[in-house]
Amino acid sequence: MDMRNLKKKYSHSFKNSLILFIRKNWSIFGIFLVSLIFFYPVVFLNKVPLPVDALVGAHVPWTELKWDKFPAGIPIKNQEITDAFSQFYPWRSLVGEFWRNGKAPLWNSYMFSGTPFLATLHSASLYPLNIVYLFFSDIHSWSLLIFMQIMLSGIFTYVFLKEIGLKTIACFLGAIAFSFSGYMIAWLEFATGGHAGLWLPLLLLFELKLIKTQRVKWLLPVCLAFFFIFTAGDFQAPLYIVFTYLLFGMFITGFKKTPPFQGGDELNPDMSSSLEETPRYQRGEDVITFQKNNFSSSSKKFLFVITGLSFGIILSLPQLLPTVELFTKSVRVTDPYIKEYFYGLMHWEKIVNFLWPDFFGNVVTRNYWGKYGFHEYLSFVGIIPLTFAVFSFFKKKDKIEIFFWVLLSLSLIFLFPTPLAFLPYKLSLPGLGTSSASRIIFLVDFCLAILAAYGFNKWQMKHDKNLLKTIFYFLIITFGVAIGLTLSVYQMRGSVMPEIYNNLKVALKNMVPSTIALLSLGLLVLSRQKLKKRKFSKHVFKIFPLLILTLTLLELLRFAWKNTPFSNKEFLFPKTRIIEFLEEQDKPFRIAGGIPLNLFMAFSLESAEGYDPLYPVRNSEWYSIVNSGALNSLSGRYGMIHRFDSPLIDYANIKYVIDYKKDTFGTMSEDGKYNLGIDPSKYKEINSEGRIKVFENQAVLPKIWISANYKVAGNVDELIDFVKNDNNSLNKLIVLEKKPGIGLNDKKIEYFINNYSEDLNKINFSVDVNDDTLIFLSESYDSGWKVKIDENEEEIFRANYLFQAVPIKKGTHNVEFIYKPRAYYYGVVISTFSLLCLSVFILFSSRSKEIS
Repeated sequence: MDMRNLKKKYSHSFKNSLILFIRKNWSIFGIFLVSLIFFYPVVFLNKVPLPVDALVGAHVPWTELKWDKFPAGIPIKNQEITDAFSQFYPWRSLVGEFWRNGKAPLWNSYMFSGTPFLATLHSASLYPLNIVYLFFSDIHSWSLLIFMQIMLSGIFTYVFLKEIGLKTIACFLGAIAFSFSGYMIAWLEFATGGHAGLWLPLLLLFELKLIKTQRVKWLLPVCLAFFFIFTAGDFQAPLYIVFTYLLFGMFITGFKKTPPFQGGDELNPDMSSSLEETPRYQRGEDVITFQKNNFSSSSKKFLFVITGLSFGIILSLPQLLPTVELFTKSVRVTDPYIKEYFYGLMHWEKIVNFLWPDFFGNVVTRNYWGKYGFHEYLSFVGIIPLTFAVFSFFKKKDKIEIFFWVLLSLSLIFLFPTPLAFLPYKLSLPGLGTSSASRIIFLVDFCLAILAAYGFNKWQMKHDKNLLKTIFYFLIITFGVAIGLTLSVYQMRGSVMPEIYNNLKVALKNMVPSTIALLSLGLLVLSRQKLKKRKFSKHVFKIFPLLILTLTLLELLRFAWKNTPFSNKEFLFPKTRIIEFLEEQDKPFRIAGGIPLNLFMAFSLESAEGYDPLYPVRNSEWYSIVNSGALNSLSGRYGMIHRFDSPLIDYANIKYVIDYKKDTFGTMSEDGKYNLGIDPSKYKEINSEGRIKVFENQAVLPKIWISANYKVAGNVDELIDFVKNDNNSLNKLIVLEKKPGIGLNDKKIEYFINNYSEDLNKINFSVDVNDDTLIFLSESYDSGWKVKIDENEEEIFRANYLFQAVPIKKGTHNVEFIYKPRAYYYGVVISTFSLLCLSVFILFSSRSKEIS
């Protein structure tokens, strides 16, 4: 055979193999394609998956920019999810910077005068999918993360449903119902909760394998899945996942494997009996089915479940230990935010959100009139998947399906304001007692997606007319509500309450999309029933599941596109004259005011302010002293300075204050006033852009300075009196909480600080001083900071309530501050050792079984 024929043969063989592979895995390719279609604004229109239209359209100093393409101002799609660009995008970019430099993301010097970074959890510092930041730019890496949430959640749900024996097209419907569900879309551009949640179906798949085989090799994927979940940057979703994992394990280990059985219905003779479309259990393949088990066998299986979770927690200790340590001393413990929003519980009237997500309007269309926020209560999975889920309830259920009905019921009990739902808050349970109850929508949506797949699977297997009854009942509810709204609107014409009149019209109009989808589903099911009586070819009936799937896709894509902002790339943190001015100034220095919280991070500007639900309460107390002179005005998650006449401002290295005139409501107004304390005697105007001004603090102290003038406070009250009554920062008073380890002379100190450099997790400089004294560093005190003077570790003292001071002897020294939190490094050692032990155990266990 010549070379040409040989090449042709192998080419033909490769082509056939590729076609066979695609046919076998068409659903995976289909999920990828659907994800790509949803993402078309990014792929084809050069948009970014961030609501940065709200950045330039509603935040100073960008409001002062003029855009030729938008003479009337920047149109804003969704102003309710601005945390995406004020928290998660800049944090993830900083994580990428750390890893590109080969450093662990431990300390954030840009916020709160410095604050723990990895420990906040929301930074997702250890999340493995951050690997994309090693290869792509920040915005491309971010876009990939958002895309992967949609794609992976669909793929993992599909393979889980396939594992429990459902038909391919039913698995596909369940997959897209979850990946485009209300929770996953609402939190999509935060890249945290959705990323934690997408691993749940894969975890349950591994758990099934672990219980079924009782082989230790499945412990490794289980604990790795938990590592992904715990490091994804969200707190509540991992808690719900752990609960689901344990409950699922308890439920499944109560049964043992039996002869193949699934769903209780035989394959409909009208359906295709090809190998690909026949359910696995009818092909004689292995599926998970169960019957009651004895106690000893159940205990042994459940031990595997507990072991998998335990190793998952141990593997995640580098994240969990610092987070728990920070949580215990953070503002989250006392933050009243959740209570002010009814604990995040969903009011009973919002049950309509499951049928009509925009019944109370939508923030995108500027007509939302419901209670509290919109996206917090987005619980839609599609009217078609919901219909199939309800349909499945009235049919015979297998054991796993029963589990998801139980889990759904428990989730709904804790979502709505039932007596049980208030328990976590009344009992002040750690974590849940300070978190929004609405996040349990994650479990609700996941359960509905799984049950929708079950319902669709049952209808495919045996085209039960009861589906038409389910659709009919939903239509009765729809038309009943619509008639009531129509009558109310008619009676209120010309009413003295036009707001209520308009709200009712909004509700009526927003019922239309779901109603059309429901009617279309009904027509398809009815048409299939009519055609069946005329005895058409079996192949004709294959089209109906595909049409229903297409209808579901259209419904969910419309819902997702409406609620997901894709913004112009030019809106992604554009520079203004003020920002360029600040970037040109000699560092180090800090800013305050003006630029909204955290937005300065994109330009590597350090601030004394910040926004994070989990930062040290000591920083919050410092804001209280600055703003009110006492500890009774804690700032909560928003660390902001409201008055600038406090001497503490000078010690915080706040050199530039950005501000604009405001009225009594805080709205920008030329007739208003600047923040209290900003006056020419101390703050000099040096730059401006439109209505925004930049003031230079004439009394600011550098980030590092030296003084022998110190006092020791005996208690907190005395400490506060010392720091707030020091009206002249030129005195360079250092207030300590205990005596330093060296004797100091109260005299003028001459010193030189050279070779200053500030790196990730590290600050270096050299100092030449003429007497024993104290070094003051205006970086937030934390027990994780270590200092080495000429390679000798010394003690760091908390100074001036928030900052750091170190005694230093006369002479020339090299000083190095390094942030090395013990909790993180202990976690790394323990998890690494445990992972090695588990790997060795799995290896030897596998070899011993091969030998036997």
